[in-house]
Amino acid sequence: MPLTDLMGGSSGPAVRRPVFEVAFGGGGGGLGGLAGAAAALGGGGDPWKASLVSVTVECGLAPFADVAEIELSPDPQAPTVALGDEGSISLGYEDDDAATVFTGKVAAVRRRVGGTTRVTVTNGGAELSRLRVNQGYEGENSGGVVGELAGLAGVDTDTVEDGIDFPYYVVDDRTGGWGHVARLARLSGYLAYLTPDGALYFGPYNEGDPVRTFAYGADLLALEVTEAAPVVTAVTAVGEGAAGSQGEDAWGWLLRDAAAVTRDGGEGDTVRLLTDGALRSGDAAQQAAEGVVTAAGRLALTGRLLAPGAPEVTVGSTVAVSDAPQDALNGSFLVRRVRHRFSKREGFTTLVDFATGGGGGGLGGFL
Repeated sequence: MPLTDLMGGSSGPAVRRPVFEVAFGGGGGGLGGLAGAAAALGGGGDPWKASLVSVTVECGLAPFADVAEIELSPDPQAPTVALGDEGSISLGYEDDDAATVFTGKVAAVRRRVGGTTRVTVTNGGAELSRLRVNQGYEGENSGGVVGELAGLAGVDTDTVEDGIDFPYYVVDDRTGGWGHVARLARLSGYLAYLTPDGALYFGPYNEGDPVRTFAYGADLLALEVTEAAPVVTAVTAVGEGAAGSQGEDAWGWLLRDAAAVTRDGGEGDTVRLLTDGALRSGDAAQQAAEGVVTAAGRLALTGRLLAPGAPEVTVGSTVAVSDAPQDALNGSFLVRRVRHRFSKREGFTTLVDFATGGGGGGLGGFL
């Protein structure tokens, strides 16, 4: 097979030269790459070009907290970086614009005598994880609670959908704000994640067209898919309170019979029971049962692929695999987690953890 086929076909260049753009603290933020780094060694250029050894960005669906690790060589022209510095990381190729893959602030700097400097960068996921509050919300929906938590943590929002309506919902400091966001997403059947620009998305999975199709024999370095037998096939959600049958003000009433706040989601003989005191109406219990089934269904088929750098792949987006010899390896999938890595020694790669986007299947740890 010709080398051009292995590298993605004859439509593009046989070899694509990766580039990066990093902007934090005293560094410049100009476009750098393998060739740019060599040129910068002559002096007068962007210090990131000469000093950056590698950069790794890993992002995932809530409650995973996104993180970026930047490794710098210990040379005199290394950029100055301090705790709290804000900036962004972009990756791409010389023949196209670099894409922003991470926006955040410096959370830690580890320096060693005679060794490299490691800079840890986090985004709003870390800010929300650190947020601990005790607060009640009356007559609010999931999106309203999430928006309030984001505001308290100083996190920008992208799209925040309404989700479940709660007669009363309590946020307590036993769980960080990011954990509460993940829980509300699960109950609403939503996804929650930070965009590459650092804004919070809270809403349904919008499948759309794949942002990238990886063709077997051309774009893939490794690929594996796991099909798992369903642990359960349906959920019965049981809540508390009488808001559904006795009016919104009755959310705090104790019920003799929980039938009014008991609802089923999914189909099948193996049923898992979900009890949650936040579900204080029949509608909330119904949405929660369906939401948990939807979230659990994404475990029916999971997989991982490794490919040459694909900065357009982001958490919550859709990717596709084509031309694989087994049918189960082909299809469109939801990106659950993505790791972009640029290294002057190893080049630019993207590791994608994916899953089916629909409902049905096993519940795993969703209850």
